[in-house]
Amino acid sequence: MDAMSTTGRATQTHPDATPSGRIGAAHVALVAACVAYGILLLWQAFTLPDSVPGHIDGAGNVTRWGSRTEHLVLGGVMGIGMVAIFVLPGLLADKLPTDMLNLPHKDYWTRPENWPTARRMLNEDLAWFGAATLVFVGVLMWQMGAVASGTAGPWWVFWVVTAAYLVGVLAHSWSMVKGSRWRPPTP
Repeated sequence: MDAMSTTGRATQTHPDATPSGRIGAAHVALVAACVAYGILLLWQAFTLPDSVPGHIDGAGNVTRWGSRTEHLVLGGVMGIGMVAIFVLPGLLADKLPTDMLNLPHKDYWTRPENWPTARRMLNEDLAWFGAATLVFVGVLMWQMGAVASGTAGPWWVFWVVTAAYLVGVLAHSWSMVKGSRWRPPTP
């Protein structure tokens, strides 16, 4: 695809360069994860007993107990922190020097004519990571609540969820570096 650059010359543009003007699936997933996480914390505020596990070891044994308030405050701070970690970099990308950005094929993506597409793709990738991380943290918060309520499932669920999260993050990271999404078009 040819497009006009800021210098008036025709340049190759990336297939993902089409501006959509609508919210993409990644941002819908992040908003859905935020809403679900908020609902979980609200539900736990009214249903958890006063004493909640503060730490559970790898075998599913409670090693420290805390209060429901401690659990909810920690959950709220973690939720807000996760959203900030995955939303703020995308919002600040235009204000940061490009040498602070870690992008594949950086010399291509930081050109003025390619930067809007790179910024959109960066925001989408961060939104996917944020949604996955918030779901992962939500599952952990739910498990703590289930243990406190006496309805906990098998201890190995933690390891399955953790493995699924890590495999997903590694697969997405690998596809960002080695896949076609961030690869510049060939002339």
